Amino acid sequence: MSVMLACGGLSLGLLCIACDPPPSEGCRSAADCTRVEVCIDGECTAPPDAAHLLDAPSDATCTCDAGQSCASGTCVADCGDPRSTACASGDVCDFASGHCVADGTPGALIGEGVTCGEARCLPGSECGLGDVCIAAPPCTSMRCTADRSACWGSFCDSTRPVASCTPASIARMSMPDFLRGGDNGLVDLELDDACNVYGVTTISGTDYLRELAPDGTLTEHPGVTNLNMGEVAVLRPYSSEFETSPGEVALTYTCCLTCGCVGADPQGVARLDREGAVRLPMVLTAVASDATGPFGVQVLDGGPYGLTWGRDRTLYIGNVMIDGDLHRADLVAGTIGEIARLGARIHATTTFDALSLLVATNGGSVLRVATDGSAQGGFAELGQDVTSLVRDPFLGVVYLSLRDGSVVRRTALGEADGELIAVGGAPGRIAYGPDGALYYLRTGFPSLPTVERIELPSSR
Repeated sequence: MSVMLACGGLSLGLLCIACDPPPSEGCRSAADCTRVEVCIDGECTAPPDAAHLLDAPSDATCTCDAGQSCASGTCVADCGDPRSTACASGDVCDFASGHCVADGTPGALIGEGVTCGEARCLPGSECGLGDVCIAAPPCTSMRCTADRSACWGSFCDSTRPVASCTPASIARMSMPDFLRGGDNGLVDLELDDACNVYGVTTISGTDYLRELAPDGTLTEHPGVTNLNMGEVAVLRPYSSEFETSPGEVALTYTCCLTCGCVGADPQGVARLDREGAVRLPMVLTAVASDATGPFGVQVLDGGPYGLTWGRDRTLYIGNVMIDGDLHRADLVAGTIGEIARLGARIHATTTFDALSLLVATNGGSVLRVATDGSAQGGFAELGQDVTSLVRDPFLGVVYLSLRDGSVVRRTALGEADGELIAVGGAPGRIAYGPDGALYYLRTGFPSLPTVERIELPSSR
């Protein structure tokens, strides 16, 4: 395998909580920091407004109102804390705000939580693969009792955060210079938090990474190898969203064994080097492979699959050396390695939380896999191939695009949660936009692709 070392910088700030101090070499994810710290550029730092998150045992030196607890002689509004005074009759705890509200208040984050090992993960937190509570949308951090018997959300959004910028219009995205070209056009699409839109092509001859600015300006980055492009992935911050600088971008070079493009040019993963002489250098080399899904079109189904950025600013990709392997490529450290071997070919991946991915495999099985490969578990069975999936960072639900052209929604527990787009039409891939919408690129291969925008709820 070949490795291209460190790519350009983009701070990935994570408000995080964990039991142990960070390792001496710095933090990589939420699990590496102490409570209420932010992981920025490998260093754990306490934000200036985090003092109220520090654990302090409840005491009896003050008498508090409903939804408040007494800590160090002061009443604090945090009804999620099991030690707080109970809400009045007819009221419920809004874990997002920490205040008691009338039952039925729109947008309130309420619920009983779930059991996780020996703990209770209350709203704003969820059960991680290691049977420990972790922060969950719409919250980016959480509080826990001193004995970790219960955790609940903090730093929670009451309405969907959206960028101040606006991506180019659907009409602009649908113009041939961005969407099409040659005998087909785009086969995957992603957006960054600065509202730039990226697409990769599968066309005869040279393929392109296309970058469409909010004002409609188009930049094309030609591939360095005579192979099709398969997927594009853009690094998105989880907190401190909506950076104004363009995102970190990676893509796959792909080919099927009998498509006439397998030769000296290697398949694998490339990254966008905006300043380099070679704009799309290969950073991970893969072997050629064939498959019958997820699109059912030979030219689209071969090669490495399931490209995504983790919250640790590390790339993940499947089917590198053999169907079902899952690799991690750390471009900063310059390391590449297999972290898991699944039982079937990987079709799609996405970040689920700071320490795990969702991985869709042949036939429609979706697994939750730890980013260090230490654990995995079942998430959902869709009954057909999954072409892409994304987790909503506000609602916490998961959207999955399927081979039959539909997009379905599942809860954070993998349970059915309604149909988003009617069944039918060409299959495609979905992307989450900084404007609070899903973008659905129907590849239409061998017919021409189309793109549509689907507005998502702005409140809970």
